[in-house]
Amino acid sequence: MLLDDVFIVELAVHRAAPFCTALLADMGADVVKIERPGVGDPTRTQGAGPEGKSGYFSALNRNKRSVELDLKTDAGQEAARELAADADVFIENFGYGVAERLGLGYDRLAEAAPELVYASIKGYGKTGPMKKKPGLDLILQAEGGIMSLTGPEDGDPVKMGQAVGDLTSGMFAAIGILARLHEAEQTGSGGQFDVGLFDAIVTLLNEYPTQYDLTGEVPGTQGTSHQTLIPYQLFDTADGQIVLGVPSDDRWDDFVDAVGCEEVREYGTNDERTANREAVVGSIQERLNEEPADHWAGVLTEANFPNGPLNDVAEVVDHPQAEARELFTRIEDRGVDLMLPNHPLHFPDYDNVGVRGPAPGLGEHTESVFNEVAGDQTTLDEWRAGGAFGD
Repeated sequence: MLLDDVFIVELAVHRAAPFCTALLADMGADVVKIERPGVGDPTRTQGAGPEGKSGYFSALNRNKRSVELDLKTDAGQEAARELAADADVFIENFGYGVAERLGLGYDRLAEAAPELVYASIKGYGKTGPMKKKPGLDLILQAEGGIMSLTGPEDGDPVKMGQAVGDLTSGMFAAIGILARLHEAEQTGSGGQFDVGLFDAIVTLLNEYPTQYDLTGEVPGTQGTSHQTLIPYQLFDTADGQIVLGVPSDDRWDDFVDAVGCEEVREYGTNDERTANREAVVGSIQERLNEEPADHWAGVLTEANFPNGPLNDVAEVVDHPQAEARELFTRIEDRGVDLMLPNHPLHFPDYDNVGVRGPAPGLGEHTESVFNEVAGDQTTLDEWRAGGAFGD
């Protein structure tokens, strides 16, 4: 597999870092997740459904191994350091300074493993005046500005429907890990990096800060519309809703012909449509109200205009394109038939990228992992006597 020679130790809970390592595990990395004895990652029980399965935990921890370590004990910290000494990557998303206080900061681990890649995900990153402030995705969506753009036009801001700060910081961390691994392969030395949820969300603003700097205009909630293109939004039809967009001025006449909305033909440039937005959008909406969504989907697709329905989660699960791209997969998880999200990247010369195994049971691999790490029974017994693996 792509990353089958990469060993990752994950000291993390909730979403950001576990999402990062799930993506890498899908590509073959061996991920060992350190969990608190008897408790584990809190997401194990969040939103638990039938058979006690949490979709939250199951989706984020597929293809991993789990070990229990009590990091409040000297023995547990020593065992964790020995585990990290064998790793290519160590990732943590604890609060500022926590890993260092546990003797698991980069400087300490790099003494034994100078080639180690060390990744940290924090609310605000490891530098700056707010580095010690705890952060959650909701808080960072608000403080990072993305919430101010999200919601009905001229309405109150709302959070995005998914934890985009967690997920994007996890994706950025995966990029950072791969970059550092490449460097380590070239130089023989590892290194560290960090990313904050705040950083990730501000990065998602992309062109908005630049546009603000150019115009001095502060954007508000965008609804489903585009900040510069018209039409590019959600419309009602006779029996449902559809989203559509006209990507360029040179296709405007084609769009007018396709939908049969002659009264907007005169607005041939996006600047003209922007200046007359209410009239343009209103006329298109009146026309779309005359026919059902399937009719307009066929018309727009035939004319090669981007369009699509407004699907809910159930409709996405049953979507033929999702099936064709194998975006979901089913797996046996301790007697439960479980559907999980699959890896989004498709490598035509690899047929084993994606979900290969379910999320592990709490501490399922403690014995097998530390039998190997300890190297001898005496060390293993000393760690156990010292409370490394819990009571």
